[in-house]
Amino acid sequence: MKKLAIIVIGFVAIVFAGATFAYSHVFWLSTIENSDFNNVSENIYIDSNLEKNESEKILILLSESKERIRNKYGSFTAMPTIVITGTPDNAKKFGLGNFPGKAFNAPWKNYIVINHQKINVSLFAHELMHAQMREILGYWTYQTKIPTWFDEGIAMQVDLRDHYKVDYKLFSQQEINRVKTLNSPSEFWTSSKEENLKNYRSAKAAVQEILATYPAKELYSMLSKVRQGKEFSSVFSLKTKV
Repeated sequence: MKKLAIIVIGFVAIVFAGATFAYSHVFWLSTIENSDFNNVSENIYIDSNLEKNESEKILILLSESKERIRNKYGSFTAMPTIVITGTPDNAKKFGLGNFPGKAFNAPWKNYIVINHQKINVSLFAHELMHAQMREILGYWTYQTKIPTWFDEGIAMQVDLRDHYKVDYKLFSQQEINRVKTLNSPSEFWTSSKEENLKNYRSAKAAVQEILATYPAKELYSMLSKVRQGKEFSSVFSLKTKV
């Protein structure tokens, strides 16, 4: 019995250590207010390695990205903690790695991390839209009821970067149906940059098709129905077409 207890304790310790390592960025994000990052606004932290005059530029881009969301969907009410990294080490520390931007969802808070070298209005708007979805749906519904292709497709509607320009009418129904099967992050993101780009473009097209029937400014009220317990597929009348 004693040996079994030691094995169980050892296993738990290994799992805990592994989880701590895998999610260390969430810890650092949750303690950002105690870091050397400059708090330039209520919930915006900018790498102290960046020049002071960069703060004003970043705030302007943030304002423009929020306005883009308002123009598309009607309002922006989320208040995520936004972290702008200025060095590769800090990008790694806060979970960004080589990505230009990421949104992280913790039960207590939503975080957005942006690589300063990659920052632009479209990137900002894309990540902020993830935060807005979480704001409307709540943590649990967002995590468990919203498929990844839809979450990314919604964010892509305010992402106007050239390589993401699409027209859903030019996509085959087979491709639209394919991307609608990518319900989880592990299905949507692959080790291939080309495949990931394809998935983003197709997700954007799939949501464009939906918004051709349901106006974008009705999105929030429809998401609220999902939060209240209605099935996602039923709210958006999702049926696989042939």
